[in-house]
Amino acid sequence: MEYNPNTDTYWDESALAQDMKTAFDICNGCRLCFSLCPSFPDLFKSVEAHDDNVDLLTDEEMARPADLCYQCKLCYMKCPYIPPHRFDLDFPRLMLRSKAIRAKKNGMAPVDRFLGDPERIGRLGTAAPTLSNWSNQNPMMRQLMEKTIGIDHRRHLPKFAIMRFSTWALKRQKRLEDTDVAIFSTCTVEYHEPGIGQAAMNVLSHNDVRAMVPSNQRCCGMPALDGGDIAGAIERAKQNVAIFAPYAKAGKKILALQPTCAYVLKQEYPLLLGTEDAKAVSEATIDVTEYLAQKARRKQLKKDFKHHLGTVTYHLSCHTKAEGLRRSAKDLLSYIDGTTVNVVDRCAGIDGTWGLKAEFYDESQKVAAKLTEAFREAKGTTACSDCALAGLQIETAADSAPRHPVELLQAAYGLAPVDSLESEDQS
Repeated sequence: MEYNPNTDTYWDESALAQDMKTAFDICNGCRLCFSLCPSFPDLFKSVEAHDDNVDLLTDEEMARPADLCYQCKLCYMKCPYIPPHRFDLDFPRLMLRSKAIRAKKNGMAPVDRFLGDPERIGRLGTAAPTLSNWSNQNPMMRQLMEKTIGIDHRRHLPKFAIMRFSTWALKRQKRLEDTDVAIFSTCTVEYHEPGIGQAAMNVLSHNDVRAMVPSNQRCCGMPALDGGDIAGAIERAKQNVAIFAPYAKAGKKILALQPTCAYVLKQEYPLLLGTEDAKAVSEATIDVTEYLAQKARRKQLKKDFKHHLGTVTYHLSCHTKAEGLRRSAKDLLSYIDGTTVNVVDRCAGIDGTWGLKAEFYDESQKVAAKLTEAFREAKGTTACSDCALAGLQIETAADSAPRHPVELLQAAYGLAPVDSLESEDQS
């Protein structure tokens, strides 16, 4: 099966159809992933309607599992037929290939074009954040947004920041040779949650780690991939690799502040670009929570905490699991005396752009039902998640947005809160 978009076979419709039928036949005979996401029940229902003959699937029945796939990667972790097995099955990448070929042939849907360019959204939103945030909460504007763009009017949307993270970080830049780690800030932190980036820098500095936020970073490219925009993802990957390769080659770690972005830099960039620089960036990238957890495990993280956190209810995101980091946040937060961490291992049903779309909102809520139930039952504890997009789902149950582990670590250290940091720059 072909997963490399830089080959002619990848874009061959007949080759795709054959690969998908082969994959569907394998999945239908296995069914380990039946309960993971809406793709598989839909697929199995269609195949059963044709007496288990995948050759009889219609074009619509072939496309539907790909549209329902939101790239959580859970099936890949569970699948017994992934490479190097002779079946060479990577279901999420095959579904992405289906979206890419259809987007190239038919054009991208308006909602995919819009959500696939979070930098443009972020620049517009932070240009007038008060107005933007009002619009995102106004019922009439949300109904209009759903009709014109396709974002469900019921979905909680991230707020736009008063100050972009890069603006705050600009005054704290260092030379490469004076840097221990480079920060990949992510669109979420840059435009919506600068407090996560500020907390990360604060905690790293407190632990004598010199961190730098390189300028001109782009989106990791995952939103573009979600809509089948391979060219857009490759363009972003090239710019980010050009920026971060010097740090990787100098032996510096690249700390990603969101798990999806860490996964993309580590797993997708080498495939999208196929260069030594992309490989170097991939190998140097680490999730910020795991970086700090490693220090905690080695007793290299300072223990001068001024506050404990009590009970923390932590959401283990799909892409955190896809990175193999099931214990990172628990190990890190448990390092703080007097803190208990309860882990909720349930999908949030957001996964990039999928859960924002009106077409899939109801399916998204079904996927997230056990997650939201767990957080409703955990009211009174501190809600936590590495993934700010998953936080949109959690805040509907917890009545407030969950905090990133680095924000909780900052609070435990008693370091300067975000508000005072912003005031410092505005004075």
